[in-house]
Amino acid sequence: MFRFLFGKSPKPSKRSRLGKRTTKPVFRASELPQGLGLLEGIPLERVAAKLESSLAPDFIERLQYRVKTENPSMSDDEFACKWFELKRYFLMNLIMKQTPMFSSEIDDIWHEMLMFTREYHRFGEQFAGGVIHHAPEREPKQLPGERAWFDWVYAHLFEFAPSSKRCWNGFFRNPLDADRTELLREGQVDAISAGLFNMEQATRYPEVAETIRLLIEQAVLDARNAAKSRRLEDTGWDRSIANPNSMVYLAGAMMFFSMQNPHSYSSDMNASFPENSPADPRDKTSSCSSSGCGGTWDSGGNNDSSGDQGGGSSCTSNSSCSSCSSCGSS
Repeated sequence: MFRFLFGKSPKPSKRSRLGKRTTKPVFRASELPQGLGLLEGIPLERVAAKLESSLAPDFIERLQYRVKTENPSMSDDEFACKWFELKRYFLMNLIMKQTPMFSSEIDDIWHEMLMFTREYHRFGEQFAGGVIHHAPEREPKQLPGERAWFDWVYAHLFEFAPSSKRCWNGFFRNPLDADRTELLREGQVDAISAGLFNMEQATRYPEVAETIRLLIEQAVLDARNAAKSRRLEDTGWDRSIANPNSMVYLAGAMMFFSMQNPHSYSSDMNASFPENSPADPRDKTSSCSSSGCGGTWDSGGNNDSSGDQGGGSSCTSNSSCSSCSSCGSS
């Protein structure tokens, strides 16, 4: 059963605006869930296995060598955590109609994959029936509705890993856009399917079609509960069913605050995060790693770094945000 469960910038200072010394996050591959960490009831095990089998071990080894050569201080664990999230992203690409890339650091690994043209083409053909195209995209701060929808879908597909927040620069920072919430509230399955999901891959993989059905069912329920409830508590969502990571509960809260009062979304959403929640985007320390740094965030989820990134994006890569779609090799 489907479970109901945010020119170049100058280098950031070693101290934050508050005068606190920033710390480098620790990436631990041992903390990653098995497989891709699919939630109970998500029928994508065979598709995830197909993704893994489409990636030749020699290809991954050469990719890791190239990435670490470009980033000498990157540990094996850091590469493993970011590679893990990129594979999740490729799986989401089969589910969603549009899948923008919201992490410049993960996007850097994708860029390196593209350098192996033959192997990358073979991977796309075997996994998605065609090349998974990479195209320049606008910055995440210009796509708040897309990022919010990305977060909602991610929360309903995957177990939260300790490194997920660092890799994706937090979750639930942005409200869903009004057009999307209204589409979900109306509950027209065909319109939702065509507008938000990858129906081409649904015909290729029955498991993708079933997952899309489950996501639509849950999203419509979330939207209708949010529309008719005056308080978050009235929606009937129970924090206990989302323990230990609260991601699904928070995805529901994001839907509620997006529909009730988007103008106060940041403050309302911040107040709803359980204390010490690993999904909490209110990370007051730098998200520095060997391949990128993010500035501090205020209580409203706004970036206080001197780089003009916004929307939770990483602030060091010069590569733009990217989107992809699975299509034929033509």
